[in-house]
Amino acid sequence: MTTEPETTLEPDNDDGGGGGDTVDPVEHEAVLAELGIADETIDATPEEVVALVARLAAEANTAEEGRMRALADFRNFQRRSIENEGRARKEGLSGVVRSLLPALDHFDLALQSVGASATIEQVVTGVGMVRGEIVRALESNGVTILTAEPGTTFEPGQHEAVGVKPFETGDENLEVGSVAICVSPGYAMGDVVLRPAKVMLVAEPPTA
Repeated sequence: MTTEPETTLEPDNDDGGGGGDTVDPVEHEAVLAELGIADETIDATPEEVVALVARLAAEANTAEEGRMRALADFRNFQRRSIENEGRARKEGLSGVVRSLLPALDHFDLALQSVGASATIEQVVTGVGMVRGEIVRALESNGVTILTAEPGTTFEPGQHEAVGVKPFETGDENLEVGSVAICVSPGYAMGDVVLRPAKVMLVAEPPTA
């Protein structure tokens, strides 16, 4: 194959080298050979085309290397995100557990102090104190208690109906289908309802 001593490529874009780069045609042919192009095809191809193909192949390699670096960076970012999420979850759970420890201490003290002579009133008082500690622990972690007074409008999501209370004297002042009794409170954290309040609804008054 007849080649010129050197071929100077005209720059398409400034790559930081400051103008055109003097290249070796032999290097171009080596690039095409690495691509699996037969020697006969290379010999029959004009040098300008060989240089263009070699340049495009080099640009493709550069782009592929950039893609692999970006993929590696993304995988590292993904791994760090998973680690940070797990760490934040553990820290959050640790805060909740720490806030509940005083209530557990009160349980232990109550169990140690309760004897055969303990009255029901003393036991109830102790249980009430422990419940108060637990409620304070929940509130310190952003949990609010959902309750419903008689006559409160039933709100799906906030309330869960577990039945209808039989009509009694005094219920005529309450709207049918509204809350009659709050059986057990619900709990929410911000806008997220952890558990709706369980309620019984006001029944239709009996027909005369």
